[in-house]
Amino acid sequence: MLSAIDKIAFTIGGVEIAWYGLIIVFGMIVGLAIVCFECKRINLQTEDAIELFLWMIPLAIIFGRLVYVIPRADEYFPIESWDDFVHFIAVWEGGITIIGGILGGLIGVVIFSYRMRKKCNFGNVVDLVVVPVLAGQIIGRLGNFVNQEAFGIPIYDARLQHFPIAIYLDDPQGYEHKYAEIVENNTPGWFAATFFYEMVWNFIGAVIFFAIWRKNKRFPGILGFCYFFWYFLGRLMLEQVRLDAVPVTAVACAVLVPLALVAGAAYILICMTRQSFRKVTSAAENGTLGITELDRFDVANYAFALRAIARGGAFFRWFYGAKDIPVVDLATADYIVKQRTPWKIRGRRASTAESVSAPTDGPSADDKGGKE
Repeated sequence: MLSAIDKIAFTIGGVEIAWYGLIIVFGMIVGLAIVCFECKRINLQTEDAIELFLWMIPLAIIFGRLVYVIPRADEYFPIESWDDFVHFIAVWEGGITIIGGILGGLIGVVIFSYRMRKKCNFGNVVDLVVVPVLAGQIIGRLGNFVNQEAFGIPIYDARLQHFPIAIYLDDPQGYEHKYAEIVENNTPGWFAATFFYEMVWNFIGAVIFFAIWRKNKRFPGILGFCYFFWYFLGRLMLEQVRLDAVPVTAVACAVLVPLALVAGAAYILICMTRQSFRKVTSAAENGTLGITELDRFDVANYAFALRAIARGGAFFRWFYGAKDIPVVDLATADYIVKQRTPWKIRGRRASTAESVSAPTDGPSADDKGGKE
């Protein structure tokens, strides 16, 4: 019964409206609704969220189409006539890749963030859109079922021929010629429900990222790295069993997954360095260093930032927010050494780290400038 769904939902004036298009639009609307609901957390209003939507979606469609047609040069190039141009832009005939869509959407976020730079920053906007994008992708994958595409390898074992492991398709479409020896073209049968696997994978990611979004204050933009790692890791695994997999997609995923992981870790370290530097300089400027808690990471990060400013010049002065105040020598300065309770003890006592001030007769050699 499910495999018998007609791809065309209805017809208006001779124009066929496909279920896939309606599903994609519904996914966009759900994503927009989430953005509108959550945008106030980063000092934006509903009209700002709509503007963000209008920047992201058209650019996502344009770049999604470009990245789809460029690897298929034999089919779409050269463009020598009006009909060739129409064929090149004919998204209504199918052919948009998510990787290009993500690139276009990211460009839209950059443009919007620049326009709204007095209200919020780029990192906040990235965090705002990650969960809505995943929600749209989850819904959009339902369109692959209606179109009977984006499925996986044939399932011949009768014990596995049931949903959600497999899906029965009466008119399977879209697998590459290299799989012709596995399945005859358009032969009905049971296939791995890879589009459903991706829906579940993205749903898990959306739940995790939503929790991070509500808690994350220190690292604006970190969800962008999380998204690239999570989505392309799942896509990399699914590309191994999808019959319509394009080799360039698997290569792109294999590159982006470790790159996102390394870049995300580097971004967190950079943010921690900047936060530590600003904590120390702010305390020194306000004369409150003696009552400020610093841990060993703050001390090390402050020293690292000083070296970067000394060698990097104006850019690092701007990045760290350096001010014209004397450099603090934390080896001799008074501050409170922040003690971290071991996780075993913290789990038993459910208590946070405590800081205790030492006698005021100066730091000991073991304290390296701090007071315990």
